[in-house]
Amino acid sequence: MKKNLRLVIVTVALIVCLAISGVGRASSTPSVSVEPVEVKDLEPGQSFIVTIIVRAIVINETAGSKCYGLYGWQINMTFNPAVLKVTDVIEGPFLKEVHETVPLPVKKDNEAGYVFAGAMFMLPLPERGAAGDGILANITFNVVGLGVTSLHFQSSKLNTYIGGNNVPIVHTTNDGKFINAAPSILSTEFIIIIVTVVVIGGSVGLFFYKKRRAGIET
Repeated sequence: MKKNLRLVIVTVALIVCLAISGVGRASSTPSVSVEPVEVKDLEPGQSFIVTIIVRAIVINETAGSKCYGLYGWQINMTFNPAVLKVTDVIEGPFLKEVHETVPLPVKKDNEAGYVFAGAMFMLPLPERGAAGDGILANITFNVVGLGVTSLHFQSSKLNTYIGGNNVPIVHTTNDGKFINAAPSILSTEFIIIIVTVVVIGGSVGLFFYKKRRAGIET
């Protein structure tokens, strides 16, 4: 009986840990992300800064999968203009630490709710681009209302330079979120954990119920 109980407890702990660790698992695929992932509880009139981070840029000279590092980037981020407005965009050091850059003209529309930014290397181009992880830009938002809004990558481009041509770098994006009012639905991650716990709890309860019934019948 005690051996079976220990087995059930260990199984429950393992499943819960796997459910939690599976959320936001790191990947070797290049990515563009908003950090911090979530900003909360700021009142109208307050400001905050999010950082646009690029990760896992490599220099790879293998035929068929060449990448000579990052040579240029651009993003188009959307947000709810009833909750936030963009006040400033500053290029980060990731490219500039390798070579002088030319920032693309920043376009921000606080009525439509979007901001466009980017940068590329100045000519003559370096032999190799930026590699690893780094900061592409810092974006300052001012809070203008109450609500929940994603900081969503409507589009994003990362380019390397091979044989005289700009070549896209395949990558993923990770949006951010701003909250200063209760969201209307639970997050997917929280729902997964709740469902997992409920299912496991029901299984444990059923296990002991059957054991008790078996004891009564004998």
